Amino acid sequence: MADDTDVLSDLDPILAGEDTSASPWITPPYTDDPAKRDYVPDYDIARRLLAVPIGEGRAEEQQSGRVAKALDAWIAHELRRAGFPEGSVFPRRRRPRVLSPELAPLEAQLDQVLELLAAEEAKLKSSGEGTYLRPVKFRHAVAKLRTLIPGSANADILGRFYVKQVDVAVTSWQRGPDVLVSTKTQFSSYLNNKNNRYEEAVGEATNLRDRYPMAAMGFVFLVRSNIHEEQGAFIYLRNQLARLRRPDGPFDATMLLVADWADDDKALMPIEDTVEPLTAQAFFEDLLTAVMDNTPVDLHQELRLRHQGEPPPGGMPPLESGAAPDEAADFDPGEPPADGH
Repeated sequence: MADDTDVLSDLDPILAGEDTSASPWITPPYTDDPAKRDYVPDYDIARRLLAVPIGEGRAEEQQSGRVAKALDAWIAHELRRAGFPEGSVFPRRRRPRVLSPELAPLEAQLDQVLELLAAEEAKLKSSGEGTYLRPVKFRHAVAKLRTLIPGSANADILGRFYVKQVDVAVTSWQRGPDVLVSTKTQFSSYLNNKNNRYEEAVGEATNLRDRYPMAAMGFVFLVRSNIHEEQGAFIYLRNQLARLRRPDGPFDATMLLVADWADDDKALMPIEDTVEPLTAQAFFEDLLTAVMDNTPVDLHQELRLRHQGEPPPGGMPPLESGAAPDEAADFDPGEPPADGH
């Protein structure tokens, strides 16, 4: 069990094997119909991620926030599937959970240097040579340098009135945030503080929207199926989330998901969508469309290609001038200097 400083560590093994890169063998998360490419969310990953904290009984500890963190991890996973670069989506699949994408290449290259030094150290030890202390010293120095890369556990975004901790974000140092998503979970007493919840959502959205009017903003709510046992609770929450959507509300997309699990062994059932336009499919389609509508066509090219299914006539335009690459190229240490230093 990971400590409370990074509750996402328990979820990393689930996401570690999910390749969302731009490799040719990656299947875009869309149907094959060229006339209407519907987004297909990965509900299985959602269930597996949420099953970890729910199986531990964390849903009964609403203040722990662990179920909400699992929901954050799934939303971030879907944004990577959609085509956003790995280093631009927060929370990341590794610590630190938030790191400027422009520093991701440096981080990756330092990690490769550490691997090379560790391999050299192991080779010298196995050969019986007594000169392995040099790579050890270098490895320790690089490891110390690696810790100096500035990152954080949370995405704190400056709004118009205050700094807001955003649950899921796609952002960069150069452009600022392109996607801002808030997630909420509630598993009992659904009508309690219903008006306050709506006011908080509107205030949160206004705080961020005033400073970033072109950012795509989403709001996600996860409940348990027992919401249907509380008279009027489901229809009230559904109405709130529908009103929070554009054109009348401040969010580009809102989602309402229903989960259920056994009371005895906490076994999680498949995640259920609710009704249009609050389904996961509609949420991601609307959110991604807002990003593509609000940014120049030379940005987020992988996102656009996966959405379209094929390159446009004439291909994509050149990348934005001066844009920093998000992914680090393979590190080539090159040949050592002739004097051995």
